[in-house]
Amino acid sequence: MGDILFIGGDRRMICAAELISQSGGVCAVGLGGDFPEPENQSDGYERIVLPVPFSRDGENITAPLSERPLPLELLTDYAAAGARIFSGGTSTKLEALCETHGLQLVNYMAAEELTLKNALLTAEGAVSLLISGYDGALFDSTAVITGYGRIARYLARLLQAFRCRVTIAARSPLQREAALLDGLCTLPVTLAGLAAAGADLVINTVPACILTEECFSRMRYGAVYMELATRSETPEKGWAEARGVKYIAAGGLPGKFSPRTAGEAIARAVISAEHS
Repeated sequence: MGDILFIGGDRRMICAAELISQSGGVCAVGLGGDFPEPENQSDGYERIVLPVPFSRDGENITAPLSERPLPLELLTDYAAAGARIFSGGTSTKLEALCETHGLQLVNYMAAEELTLKNALLTAEGAVSLLISGYDGALFDSTAVITGYGRIARYLARLLQAFRCRVTIAARSPLQREAALLDGLCTLPVTLAGLAAAGADLVINTVPACILTEECFSRMRYGAVYMELATRSETPEKGWAEARGVKYIAAGGLPGKFSPRTAGEAIARAVISAEHS
């Protein structure tokens, strides 16, 4: 049996598994690639790696390459007693599951180095989608970004490089001040709908519904709305389509646009977490 088991994930997790396999055996479930699947579960695995994000709906492990759903409870079928579960994020359910079965949960996304790299790669992928998904040019376009966390900051910088006029709508006064010091226009998030009405591009980075259906009714026909946050429900899709606004679901961009770089960063984070 391999030394470490990968469960679920996209192309970046394949790249991470390939790198880790250079120093030990690797098996995989619901990942694809050239990795063998577990044959004997009697002893279990002492190390299991879950993807980034580990789940999108809170119930199943993220596994776009799998032919079947992989419920979170599946990891207990493969885990040895006291196994370490390296996860790309965490939740109350996952923490409770690990505690109940005596498993050690390690959130490798807690590493700031990986979080920053993932944010930058997400921003790069977002720009690629905006270029291909918007009928106009980024140059001289107007964009509204909700929130000003890591992803929003990198995205704003990239859009500025295209001479796009960027406005940040953020709830936090500290985030608005940071955006202002970065040379951006800012608004309280309560005014995001007003700004979106005149924008060519609207990008949400906040895991919440910021714009209302009424806000979408005032948006420009042909504008683009991009959802970068990980959310289980997105009513904005229907609102956008009803108004003639192009909706772009932009989850998992590092795995789609830069899997090698993202996978290498994940592998380093897992190895670092293992030895910490």
